[in-house]
Amino acid sequence: MTDLLLELVTAYGLIILAGTVFLAALGVPVPGTVLLVLSGAFAVGGDLDPTLVVLTGLSAAVAGDFTGYFIGFSGGDWLQTKLGHSLLGKQVNKAEAFMAKWGGVGVFLSRWLVAPIGPTLNYVAGISAFNWKRFVLWDVLGEVVWVGLYVGIGMLFSASALALVDLIASASWMLLGGIGMFIMGKRLLIAARKIKA
Repeated sequence: MTDLLLELVTAYGLIILAGTVFLAALGVPVPGTVLLVLSGAFAVGGDLDPTLVVLTGLSAAVAGDFTGYFIGFSGGDWLQTKLGHSLLGKQVNKAEAFMAKWGGVGVFLSRWLVAPIGPTLNYVAGISAFNWKRFVLWDVLGEVVWVGLYVGIGMLFSASALALVDLIASASWMLLGGIGMFIMGKRLLIAARKIKA
């Protein structure tokens, strides 16, 4: 996977970065963070312009977040019902509780500190008609931290960026595998209880 990312970033650079970060902000499981780190490393090597890397990552992240917000705003109650009855139901509940507790600061924190709920929080903010100007303000501030942090890590550790990317990618796959095993185990347990009853 790392070799493929390396080839794509070298050949298409900022376009791949923009598309991946945009999709990640919508909740698509793509390696946005990994590409930011890798792009930072390429910027140190002179293959990419560091300013353009930061501006591309930031623009794509904010555009993806606001697209999620707009989808939530447009979908309203219908989307909330659909999301609530999907596999994302628990994630939606967490995002709603987080948004209710923290408001705009929650948007900021969900960009970089509690990033896994970030994409869902975008939809929830839109569904709840959270003030879009406040959403954009807190979102931009949070994405500046997220993009700056991971591009900075890539630049700082450019010599070992590939090892770092492998580590991040492996951890991501291990996390996804663990979640998959948990869900399957839970379903098997429920099925076993139904058979006994």
